[in-house]
Amino acid sequence: MRRLPFTVFSLTLSLTLTLSLSFSLFSCDKLDENGAFDGNWQLTEWRDNATNHVLADRYTKRIYYAVKLNIIQMRDYSKPYDTWHLSYFHRSNDSLYIDKVYHRPFDREEPVDSLALYGCAPEGRYAFIKLTHDDMILRNSLYTLTFRKY
Repeated sequence: MRRLPFTVFSLTLSLTLTLSLSFSLFSCDKLDENGAFDGNWQLTEWRDNATNHVLADRYTKRIYYAVKLNIIQMRDYSKPYDTWHLSYFHRSNDSLYIDKVYHRPFDREEPVDSLALYGCAPEGRYAFIKLTHDDMILRNSLYTLTFRKY
């Protein structure tokens, strides 16, 4: 009796591996492009640019930014649990631009100036002063915000 070079098992195995590899390579077109910016950030200092006075720190405000893909969640944990903002953003090498803003709990679209309670200026633009995997400093026309990654 002559033996076939491929058995049903090996043919099924090779087909399964080929399909799995194809799906893993081509199934997700949303890859993280944020580098060090991606992740969870705690506000440690909120400084007024005009007076250089510290307006808040991590002990007086509990503000957090969570970044993934092209969405940023801004939340003040001293507020009710279900109250926070989601924003679409885009960025360049040195700047962050807030696009559409949505407010929870009602998921309604709001203007960018509704993010003022998180240190965002009305124009919705931040400059990256420092960005590492551990620390971040953002500056806009009104404030300088210092964060630590957690």
